[in-house]
Amino acid sequence: MADPQQPDEKEEKERLSNTKEPIELIPEDVLEYHPVVTESLELLTDPDMGVILGRSASFHDKYRSSGLGMIGAVSEASDDPLVSLLGTPVWLDLVSPHVLFVAGKRGSGKSYTLGIIAEELALAMERREIEVAAVLIDTVDVFRQMVEPNTGQSGLLKDWSLEARGFPLAVYIPKRSYVGLPDEVKKRSRLLPLSISPSELSGADWGYVLEKDGQLSTTMDNLIGDILHSLKKGYSREDGNRVLAKSDFSIRDMIECIDTNPTFIDLYKPATRTALIQRLRKADRLGVFNPGGTSAQDLAIPGQISVVDVAPLGSDAEAVLAILTNILCRQVLTYRMAWTDEGTSAREELPPTWLVIDEAHTLVPRSGTTPAKDAIISYAKLGRRFGCSLVLCTQQPSAVSDDAISQADIILSHSLSHDGDIKALQQRAPAVMPEAFRDKVFISSLPRGVALAFDQTTENRRGFLVQIRPRLSKHGGTDRLSSLFEAAKLMPPEALELDESEEAEPSSEGASLSSEDEEVLTDLPDVPKPPVKMSREDWEALDEWIREYVKVLFSRQEQGYSITDEPAPRQSPTEEPPQTEGSEVPIPDISVSESGIDMSNVKTRVFGDVSRSLLEKAMTRKVLYSTVSHRFLFPSESVERDVIGLCVDGSSPQSVVKKAIVALLATGMKFDSVKEQDGLSFLFFTGKAARASIAGGTSEGRTCVPIVVTCDDRKSLASMVNSIRMYAR
Repeated sequence: MADPQQPDEKEEKERLSNTKEPIELIPEDVLEYHPVVTESLELLTDPDMGVILGRSASFHDKYRSSGLGMIGAVSEASDDPLVSLLGTPVWLDLVSPHVLFVAGKRGSGKSYTLGIIAEELALAMERREIEVAAVLIDTVDVFRQMVEPNTGQSGLLKDWSLEARGFPLAVYIPKRSYVGLPDEVKKRSRLLPLSISPSELSGADWGYVLEKDGQLSTTMDNLIGDILHSLKKGYSREDGNRVLAKSDFSIRDMIECIDTNPTFIDLYKPATRTALIQRLRKADRLGVFNPGGTSAQDLAIPGQISVVDVAPLGSDAEAVLAILTNILCRQVLTYRMAWTDEGTSAREELPPTWLVIDEAHTLVPRSGTTPAKDAIISYAKLGRRFGCSLVLCTQQPSAVSDDAISQADIILSHSLSHDGDIKALQQRAPAVMPEAFRDKVFISSLPRGVALAFDQTTENRRGFLVQIRPRLSKHGGTDRLSSLFEAAKLMPPEALELDESEEAEPSSEGASLSSEDEEVLTDLPDVPKPPVKMSREDWEALDEWIREYVKVLFSRQEQGYSITDEPAPRQSPTEEPPQTEGSEVPIPDISVSESGIDMSNVKTRVFGDVSRSLLEKAMTRKVLYSTVSHRFLFPSESVERDVIGLCVDGSSPQSVVKKAIVALLATGMKFDSVKEQDGLSFLFFTGKAARASIAGGTSEGRTCVPIVVTCDDRKSLASMVNSIRMYAR
């Protein structure tokens, strides 16, 4: 007979199972940055898990640990150790739809944070806690490598009680990059072709594709509209044959319509038709506009992370990205709204979708418009009602539309430097901002990976500091695929391996390259056709070819690889001084050596065989963006700048540099200092409220020395630049 004083064995097991382990804090020594914040910290905290973002207390009581993703740990201390939450894990709700806004200057860790959110979505899908789709728009090639584990930070992951791992993805790359890759590469990297049907584009969209500023001439805009109408309704050719209406068509169909529709021959001048054909052929060479394009139903698949990697398109990615995002937002909302209104489960047609967009300031700007702007704003306003979430990421919060950001219920802000961006954060934060966080120095000094978190839920009454956890999967970086993508971008159209369903373009059109394309392709190694299956020897041979290809490419396009793509500082237009024919400006007798410049220590950089324009662009970017030069020229955000390009054939580099120096000294500027970086000598000069920097580069007997001048006052800058131009002639 059992002892009545002893608890029943079953009851004891239940008691033990209900005993929760204390929450496991992240060690303080792992959180290198943890300042003391005096304001009291009132957050929704689960004693068994940690801080909960994006949930009310009642909602959390219902779902508990289900559908949460850990994004980091509290990284601030309190002056009262008894109430400090330092090291407490921070969890993000993934069950409810949200609009998240992630901000931070370049290099602060904002894209890394997007990767964390994607990982947690994938983990929650694996655990079958949520049934959603996630689409990541990748503009800089940082998410594709999530398939690989983050073995480089195994020690840090261990400190967080985490393990490195990769995630199954569906990676969509432009069809042009996809077509030439071996099947084994496609399978290993989980690649799929990305394309946009030309029939999905409106006339305004085509303007954005064909012109950088999105503005076609009125005549050309009318012609585009007539082409789209003719293809969708059908038209009669000049030979009398009828072209039937097409719901889906190619760029080649558009070009054929221009050439064979007699109405256009009567209404539009040959120069207009020819100019539009040339622009359409250039768009066709992107290899992303094809009939039967990728749709939302291809990308938004339950339980799957889809990465749309537009980085291989380079400078053309912005236009394609805007149009693709427009289509994706419209299609997802349409499917979800239509099926919900009909009383049928929208999930059966399209699951709730998390749309993650980087570089939001280019797609949904505060001023101006893009093909994606209205669609993103509609998605932000209506998506949560129909179960869809949006994550917007930017390095310029002040440049993003208020209509989109006002919908954000959670904000994660990394370090910001510009006053306008800091003010935008303060105005849009959906929770109380402590006094310490309002200090510009505090926000601009946040270490990489630390963010301010603001949550709209009433339980989380103020913003707080969070240290973002390390990635489980690999983040960014360059691999052999990146080089293959770059090679594919430069291949002529006829070198592409077309699908069997596609008809090869006639050679007269397929080989139509601009002079710029021909210049880039000259003397590049032949593009080998990889075997269908690749052995170890095949990979080694491919790696060797990539190294040789990129070596030649680097020589021809040096500035595209060695210079950052930071946004250009403001440029003030200056007027050329009037010059009478044959007039010369006398140059004062100035001794370079007496100014304190030792020319024997001035280095000029030698480039490979590049064009004049390419050399000038490369050197201008070097002077603008190299760290030492940029810091000297732009001591504050308010300065204006201008550039004088000095390119001379047949002269020695030293003599061209001296010419630039004399021109600066002749205007009254004084030599300040010389510093070296990237194999170049940067010479710095100062004048009354003005600064200047020069550096020299040479290529095949040509020397280029750009003179970059900055000044606080636009009028003074114009006067200074005009004087330098006269002396540098």
